[in-house]
Amino acid sequence: MKGFNIIKKDYHYYGRRIGFKLSKKKKLVLENILPKIELTNKNIDNYINSSLSNNKKINLEVGFGSGENLNHMIRTNKDSYFIGCEPYLNGLASFLLDLEKINIERVKVFKQDVRELITCFPKNFLSNIIIFFPDPWPKNKHKKRRIVNEKNIELMTACLKKEGKIYTATDVEDYFNWMIKVFNNSKKLKIIYRNKFCIKKDFFSITRYEKKALDKNKKTFFLEVKKYLD
Repeated sequence: MKGFNIIKKDYHYYGRRIGFKLSKKKKLVLENILPKIELTNKNIDNYINSSLSNNKKINLEVGFGSGENLNHMIRTNKDSYFIGCEPYLNGLASFLLDLEKINIERVKVFKQDVRELITCFPKNFLSNIIIFFPDPWPKNKHKKRRIVNEKNIELMTACLKKEGKIYTATDVEDYFNWMIKVFNNSKKLKIIYRNKFCIKKDFFSITRYEKKALDKNKKTFFLEVKKYLD
């Protein structure tokens, strides 16, 4: 199969791209490791075609932060493949530092807006989508920037396999209720598990952001959503 859409920069990303000055180690992994696993217009077609022909189980983590959960999933799910999307270079570099060489063949990363990537994917391409502790954009005038909104979830659902799942977690109750409304408004998705204590499935790991919330005695919330219709 050929001719999938190229990655187009049609979306504006509102988050940070870089924070503190990168250390020498982080600069090195971005220079030496990132090019080996980064999805770009040069390799996106080959990646999609190879994944389809080999019927790979591919999991996408959106905004993986420093990569604690992504690295955990890679290590504990030997038969699965992963894509991590993270525009924040400091976090991306932290993930690459912890990535074991033996696992490089089972993971790809994308350092731009995730919407640019998923609009390239064919239908029924992804097995699971993970969105843990995304930016809550708490001000009313900014809520349209939330990654979990009806338009974005429609894009994600289109490339999610039937019976595939979307997992979300947040420490902002308003965002949790917002997510419930977004998923309930979808004709193809159904919430199958919700928890106000962020009791997640065993194959997920605690993230740096989740630990910060728990250290502050903040409530955390978890949703598991399943795709029932194509």
